[in-house]
Amino acid sequence: ELRSETVVRALEVANEAGVPAIFNFAPIGEIPAAALPMVHTLVVNEVEAEFVSGSRVDGVDAAFAAAETIAERGVAQVLVTLGDQGVVAAGEERFHVPAFSVTARDTTAAGDTFCGAFAVARTEGESLENAVRFAGAAAAISVQRAGAQPSIPIRDEIEAFLQER
Repeated sequence: ELRSETVVRALEVANEAGVPAIFNFAPIGEIPAAALPMVHTLVVNEVEAEFVSGSRVDGVDAAFAAAETIAERGVAQVLVTLGDQGVVAAGEERFHVPAFSVTARDTTAAGDTFCGAFAVARTEGESLENAVRFAGAAAAISVQRAGAQPSIPIRDEIEAFLQER
């Protein structure tokens, strides 16, 4: 939700410092193609993946294709969140993590919750796949609650949720 110039400068600073940048392309806006190689991990939903890749995303296979197209533009790792179909990853690693089966009440904070939990897990040294699973659990908890900030779970809730599944 920042101007593209601000996003590009933040990516430059991260790259200069040797910090792998996680970028959530939400909401859809302008970003110069030259900025994509500065992104280590790009997180997009189906609509955003379509916008960036130029191809329709209507399921897991199409999400893989879109993610691979985006990765070819210089992004090391692309994650496409697919709601109840889970998350696909392409780039340095390629896999699909199915969604946890829950009844969604309010999806308002799902994407932000996913990204925050993913960043925490990666910063703590989790593998990419484990970080995606942790983030998916956090998002699954959040969609079962109403509101944005009140729906975001704490670590203990995420860990308990994962232990139950």
